[in-house]
Amino acid sequence: MTIIAVFIQSSISPLTSALPLSFVILVTACKQGYEDYLRYKIDKRDNRRSVSVIRNKCKQEIYCEQIIVGDLVKVSRDEDVPCDIVLLYSETPDCCYVTTSNLDGETNLKTLHVPKVVSTMSLTDIVAMQATITCQEPLANLYIFHGKLEINDGDKTTNGHLTIENLLLRGSRLKDTEYVVGCAVYTGQDTKLSLNSKIVSNKFSTAEKSINKYLIIYVMILLTEVVMCTILKLYVDTLQVWERYLGPLPKVNFCTLIKDILSFLVLFNYIVPISLYVTIEMQKFLGSIFFGWDLDMYDKDNDQPALANSSDLNEELGQVEYLFTDKTGTLTENLMVFRRCSVNGNVYMEKDCDGNLHLLPSNGNETEAIKMSSWEGEIWHFMISISLCHLVQIAPSSLRPKVIARRTLFRESFRLKKVTRVNSSLMMHPDLPEYQAASADEKALVEASARCGVVLQKNTNEHIHIKTDNSNLIFQKLEILEFSSERKRMSVIVKDTSGDIWLYCKGADSAVMPLITKGETQKTNAHVADFSMRGLRTLVVAYKKMNQSEYENLIHNIEEARQIIGAERETHITCAYNLMESGLTLLGVTAVEDRLQDKVEETLECLRVAGIKIWVLTGDKAETAENIAFLCGHFKKGTEVLRLMNETSGQACLLILTSFERKIKLEPYKQYGLIIDGVSVAATLRNCPELLKSVGMACEAVVCCRLTPLQKSEIVHLIKTARNQPHTAAIGDGGNDVSMIQEAHVGIGILGKEGRQASMSADFAFTKFKYLRKALLVHGHWYYLRISILTQFFFYKNVVFITPQVLFGIHNGFSTQELYDGMFLMTFNLIFTSLPILMYGLLEQNYNAKKLMEHPYLYKLNKNNYLMSRSQFVIWMFLGMWHACITYFTVFAITSINPTYLYDNTPVGHWVFSTCIFHIVTLLVNLQILLRSVYWTIPFVLSVLLSELVFFVTTLGYSGLNIKYDGDMYGVFQKLLLSLSFWLLTIFIIITCLILDYLWLTYNTYRPLKILRKNEESPQVITCSNDDDHRRNSSQTVIMACNAI
Repeated sequence: MTIIAVFIQSSISPLTSALPLSFVILVTACKQGYEDYLRYKIDKRDNRRSVSVIRNKCKQEIYCEQIIVGDLVKVSRDEDVPCDIVLLYSETPDCCYVTTSNLDGETNLKTLHVPKVVSTMSLTDIVAMQATITCQEPLANLYIFHGKLEINDGDKTTNGHLTIENLLLRGSRLKDTEYVVGCAVYTGQDTKLSLNSKIVSNKFSTAEKSINKYLIIYVMILLTEVVMCTILKLYVDTLQVWERYLGPLPKVNFCTLIKDILSFLVLFNYIVPISLYVTIEMQKFLGSIFFGWDLDMYDKDNDQPALANSSDLNEELGQVEYLFTDKTGTLTENLMVFRRCSVNGNVYMEKDCDGNLHLLPSNGNETEAIKMSSWEGEIWHFMISISLCHLVQIAPSSLRPKVIARRTLFRESFRLKKVTRVNSSLMMHPDLPEYQAASADEKALVEASARCGVVLQKNTNEHIHIKTDNSNLIFQKLEILEFSSERKRMSVIVKDTSGDIWLYCKGADSAVMPLITKGETQKTNAHVADFSMRGLRTLVVAYKKMNQSEYENLIHNIEEARQIIGAERETHITCAYNLMESGLTLLGVTAVEDRLQDKVEETLECLRVAGIKIWVLTGDKAETAENIAFLCGHFKKGTEVLRLMNETSGQACLLILTSFERKIKLEPYKQYGLIIDGVSVAATLRNCPELLKSVGMACEAVVCCRLTPLQKSEIVHLIKTARNQPHTAAIGDGGNDVSMIQEAHVGIGILGKEGRQASMSADFAFTKFKYLRKALLVHGHWYYLRISILTQFFFYKNVVFITPQVLFGIHNGFSTQELYDGMFLMTFNLIFTSLPILMYGLLEQNYNAKKLMEHPYLYKLNKNNYLMSRSQFVIWMFLGMWHACITYFTVFAITSINPTYLYDNTPVGHWVFSTCIFHIVTLLVNLQILLRSVYWTIPFVLSVLLSELVFFVTTLGYSGLNIKYDGDMYGVFQKLLLSLSFWLLTIFIIITCLILDYLWLTYNTYRPLKILRKNEESPQVITCSNDDDHRRNSSQTVIMACNAI
């Protein structure tokens, strides 16, 4: 517009357009540049991290980004692995320990092994050897890796097979091992972490999309006004009568037509609010700071406030319809606590983690005391099996707790006692070893066994040392049959000091029970069902005794299977394991609690009442996921659970989902929950994704288990692209959650104990799941309200401002004469009316935080982008045109009836007329936002007063200094201020305009009350309370009073 104004010699100064546009561009550039600089610092810190590598048998220090395939990379204790490397040497013999919280969300130690072909080599031999590593193409699957290590020693070639147990993944962290050396096989974008991190385009909020649509509408309105006024000008010109003193009539040609069009374009372009962008940028940036200042989301224990990594999506927190959440580390603490066990048909429990086991008799009477010395048979083998069948390691001596005088670990009496929750600090005693394990379940069981007097003292590659109160036991470790998600069990084969060979097995009941030939299966099955209903994680324990010949025959089959390289290897190994584990004797079942985070159940219930559907997406096994779903209230009591598990056939998935859809339609009054695993998800997404979408969205709650990170992202995308395009949010704490966080409309990260990749990739982050309640119900509600009213108000005030200019054409023959002085055009949006709406956008609260937290269904008020809907847009536009017409025609009528309008009876000139209109318009829009606000704060009220004060002072100075910017404003405003009729006219127009707004706002106050009444009439409404007793009684109904708001 500035360039056009120069070329057509418009009466409006080019600076009128240039200065506001320059200010908008400058502020936006500063904001975006600051956020880009913060991201640049993080990227530089990661890419420029120093790494030790060995090239050409020489040690070098290079940057992480300079690693190439084939480098020998050294990783020290507590360092992050910089790329995917094959483990070749470890300071800890044959193995190392890592945490993979950035990959799969688990914070427990995991054991990786040096390939057997190089396990006896020294580091010097590793560096000097000539070897070739052949591996598969890069895959995103975190649990699959196959390769071959070929060592050339002159004429001799030695081959070794590589598996996922030999691969250190980028993003994992080395623990409890001084250093390791490995060969880089995948770097950069080829690493499994990068392949599971989707590169997504910039996110745009719903409000931003609506703004862009409405801007197009206003551009169309601008063009319509330009065309209409040009046509009317041509028509008026044809009616002109020639007068001698005016000279010849102007000729109409193509050039004059284009000049008229461009002149009207320059004159009316202010209806498109350019300054809207700078106001929104400032509002979002400053508003995101308030998110971090919220003390209710501040974690005192870790001194960690909430974070808003991006300010562009603030309002999306108020539009969430589907929430996708990780389980481990997000809903749960990933802290296992031993609760109960069943041995030989009897249920025992531990009291307060103090080593006291209490028998729970069926008759409710206390039993006689059982002495530890009397343990025999199944009880003895059960305790021994817990101490033997695991991959738990003893922590290095530097990490062990200080040893004090040993107390008696086992109390001699067993008696009935209610289980109580305990703090995690009570789980280990200072006189016991500290254990570390890849499985939190195994660690909890070994710790419980130690507290009861059967203490794991040492675990090496050859032997396991157990200590009891009476003796020290040493078992030779013969073989470990590894756990896998397909087998769902693991076994250990040991030889005791007497030469007897024992196989101890533990795993999921579905995997172990079919192998049982002896034992109390009926009672144990009942106990498994009871423990599961309590939300406990169960493992069945069994054993058998083997003779030497039987063991040698079976182990021979296993060794032959392990020599196979190719796709059939795992199948042969599984068959050999099954033969080894057949014919077991049942010992019992363990029950461990995966403790939920604080107030998870309450938070989920509040979000559900707010109209948000929740999907749990986890890489954990189905049994665990389902248990947690019931424990946290994700699945309600009485929910009919639909299961789609282990189906690789797309046709089978189609048939099962079709039956689910039919069932839901025939019995819609029931509450349904869906559980589906990763294998079935893959088959469904290939063959019938729309059917999965339909069934999942019809269910009250969904659990997806055994998912890869990319599958989590695909599930989010599936729902995100549904026909009604629901708004989605994803929350997680690990690197495996990054893809779904990036895919969702708004991503939320949990600042976990290990790694912050999820929080760095998220739009918002905090330390605890319970903070999500306030983030959505309060901040989301406020953010959306503020940005919506801010946007609609900007369009409104520009309509009020520019419409008089259009109407002015009626009285000037559409001569492209400007109504307002150029100074007014330049300052209206930037100075005189910008601060009040900005303060409104930062501080407005239609309901306070307490009410929004207590009444979560108020979140539905803003559902489906209501405040930015077409109907609201039309209402605001109508108000703007109404106010503009009232203002212009009233001022015009008064000044026409009484030409000596001013106090000194001088005629009303053009600039008096325009300044009077501008003053009323400025006052009107500032009072409008004051009327709209229900939360008057001192800064907000001062912003309105300050804006008016600045207007008066600026205009007085401008009209008093005889500065002719566009017109002759000298003394104009002083004359108006001294005229009583000016003040009476101002009051009359303000009241006339705002009375309609007041009536409309009064009517709108009844909309929340309707929602209240609707919720009062529903018997399902549950108030989200802080009362723990209320949360435990899910059937309790609380009715809200209408006057609660």
